[in-house]
Amino acid sequence: MNILKEGSKGSAVIELQKLLTKHGITGRNKKPISIDGDFGENTEYAVIQFQKKQNLKVDGLVGDATLKALRGENTNKLLKESDLVAGAKRIGVPVTVIKAIAEVETMGTGFLDIGKPKILFERHRMYFYLVQKFGKVKANQLMANHPNIVNTKTGGYHGGSAEYTRLSQAKQLDIECALQSASWGRFQLMGENWKALGYPSVQEFVAQHEQNESLQFEAFLRYCETKSGEIDDKHWKLIDALRQENWHVVFSLYNGKNYKKLGYDTKFLRVMNRLDPSYQSSKAA
Repeated sequence: MNILKEGSKGSAVIELQKLLTKHGITGRNKKPISIDGDFGENTEYAVIQFQKKQNLKVDGLVGDATLKALRGENTNKLLKESDLVAGAKRIGVPVTVIKAIAEVETMGTGFLDIGKPKILFERHRMYFYLVQKFGKVKANQLMANHPNIVNTKTGGYHGGSAEYTRLSQAKQLDIECALQSASWGRFQLMGENWKALGYPSVQEFVAQHEQNESLQFEAFLRYCETKSGEIDDKHWKLIDALRQENWHVVFSLYNGKNYKKLGYDTKFLRVMNRLDPSYQSSKAA
């Protein structure tokens, strides 16, 4: 769905305003908000109050999570505001930073409508792990027979729940190779990270991602705590770069050297400026 935010207009905003009113949420003046289809400051204030009340991520944006809560649907699997606050404290960064990083590196909600974690199956990683386990001859044979799930090239994506069809086919070749070759959940961490992140097996990594977004966020925190690499001829830990607010290093480690072409830095600064209006002018230069 499209995210509703300040400036949004139309029938979706009218539905939002009706739901807020139904829950007894008022505007900044403590009076019921106007049901006018115009997402202004008063509606944003009401959204934030509702998010605080429900322990949802507090950002004034209305996506799937906030709408589910407003409609009375089960929100037990969703990421909580308290998760973000505790996570920021744990790794020693401001909560606005952890919220912005989480928003930039996220796939929206962590689950599909069918109740399974969002995944993206990477056929080139499947080839890599099959070579490691069985050797190049067998991996090449499997690629010839199953090019959509075993390949030296990226691609072949079907998206959404159809990725589970690809994963199921890959699991028939080898379960561990298949699970390691998919990215999982809200933060799309590859299963191949299981050992570095302290999970006893890739199956346990996947099982945690299948439970809720809070456990998906736990994996993201572990990634922030353990990821490191060479950036501009210097060894960096991701957690140090986060604490120093060195975004070039952060996005190079998390998204690769082409992060600027992919727009991660500009998206991050846009999110930070929304969460903290003084941030962009004071720290983004």
